[in-house]
Amino acid sequence: MNNLLVVLFVVLNCHAWSHGRLVAWADQLILKLERPKDWLSDLSICQSSEDALDSIRRAMKQFGIMLPDSIGDLMAGLILLRFDKGELSAEAARTHLVDVIDAYGARGVDAEAAGTLDLNDAVYAELRGQAEQTMNQLTSESLLETERSVLED
Repeated sequence: MNNLLVVLFVVLNCHAWSHGRLVAWADQLILKLERPKDWLSDLSICQSSEDALDSIRRAMKQFGIMLPDSIGDLMAGLILLRFDKGELSAEAARTHLVDVIDAYGARGVDAEAAGTLDLNDAVYAELRGQAEQTMNQLTSESLLETERSVLED
């Protein structure tokens, strides 16, 4: 998994989770931890997605975490998953993909091709699969096994 804070940053930026979903996720983890880290508690009480993004940015800065070069892959994959769920039209998905790929890049596709590439292309299928795998790792059970040191003091 990418760094958990980076993943949460991307999830919120791509609107893969709502503010309410993030708070519920944080609350669920906090209940299972003896001493949750401050950043996790901050997410639990944030009032909006923008507040949550600010908290995540502060935590990333505090821990010296930079956005990785591969961030565009995850962002593109999450946009495609939202399209698959019917949350985005094909036109909106293509527009978001072009913006993300233009700004961050994505393995196997350039910004010009992103606007015309079939949304079911093999390149996009790979990005979807990676994003789905990352999202599946955000369960409390998985995180308590693999990321406890990031979650708890």
